[in-house]
Amino acid sequence: MAGQTNAHNEVIAELANDPIGNVVFTKFSVNDTEIRAAVPVLGSTVVVRAVPTANGYIVGCIGANAAALQWLNDVLITQASVEFDGDGNPMHALATGIHPADVAAQMTFAAQRLLALRRQEEAGDFDAGTHIPMHWYSAKLNFGDWIGPQMVQAYSGRQPIQSNRPGTGARMLCSVGSILGWINRHNVDVWGSGLMRPLTPKEIEVRKRLRGIKIHAVRGRLTRRELQESLGWEVPEVYGDPALLLPDIILPREAKHHEIAVVPHYVHLPKINHEVISGRVIDVRNDVKSVVEQLAGAKAVVSSSLHGLIVAQAYGVPWVWMDITDHQLGGKDFKFEDFFSCLDREAVSRVQITKDELATIDLATLARQATLPELQINLDLLRDAFPVEPVLGPLREEYRARVEALR
Repeated sequence: MAGQTNAHNEVIAELANDPIGNVVFTKFSVNDTEIRAAVPVLGSTVVVRAVPTANGYIVGCIGANAAALQWLNDVLITQASVEFDGDGNPMHALATGIHPADVAAQMTFAAQRLLALRRQEEAGDFDAGTHIPMHWYSAKLNFGDWIGPQMVQAYSGRQPIQSNRPGTGARMLCSVGSILGWINRHNVDVWGSGLMRPLTPKEIEVRKRLRGIKIHAVRGRLTRRELQESLGWEVPEVYGDPALLLPDIILPREAKHHEIAVVPHYVHLPKINHEVISGRVIDVRNDVKSVVEQLAGAKAVVSSSLHGLIVAQAYGVPWVWMDITDHQLGGKDFKFEDFFSCLDREAVSRVQITKDELATIDLATLARQATLPELQINLDLLRDAFPVEPVLGPLREEYRARVEALR
């Protein structure tokens, strides 16, 4: 271990003595398992980190507090994968398999990239022709919250940015997630979003004052009914969580692993005993592509995460909803039933267990109850409702050709 620490100290010395490294980093720390270098963003709470693995170093970014993590989740939404170190700690990875001799250069490049993103953000320098203002939940690492920005970028070629940044334009797009209840501004486009629960009287009062709200599609019939009856909004009969369209943009390259996959919501994950689970535990803190490939390769999915169920449905994998009765999610059944309204509801499988039973669940028994309900909505209507015009140039024609090929 002393040799590893010495090697890491050499990297720190290289960074500290480099004219660029001396500018893009504010402080360093090192031990045998990692190299850390703070970047002058948000009070130096954004950190570039290099971690050795059997296949070379991972170079990525972590936030030293909640605000820094949320900022990274925002700016790296489509630009980084999520990797875990030997202790199971996640990080936004910008480069993997890095040779030790190249670690300092990769860390410097990562810092320059972060500083460029911060300068762009502070200046509000977002080209309306290549960016799209959106809202998505980013306080936690959760693949389901990142599906919307991924879909929008893939369909349009535009880079998603959080709409609360300066210079983002007048209109905002809401897509995947139970985020409609948080709309509190004018001029919003909605494509496939849902409500977490019915609106409260105060929420109704506030949202009735909003103007310029254009609903293109909603996640399910419960959301549509609530928006119509409580707010009087015009809502077309176009349904579906855009995660159902993930096969349009992600074709899994890995061979099927044919295991049972359990997908705990991140609030349930700590209760899982990885040593006794006979199947594959899917960590929802991973990036979208990683989670999709693991779910698409399963023979059955057992999930307390809504998007674990939706992705399984999208890729034709039988699934069962694992309802944790004494640790239910916000809104309880509402968002699940909203999605189920797009399916043959009678074919939906649900098992109820307690949070203590999570530690020793028998996946094989639960998986025998998995089903694949028939989808009872037209996904072409959801595709056609996509409200963002692709960027000018060849990508626009490629997008149109791809959509036509899917019909």
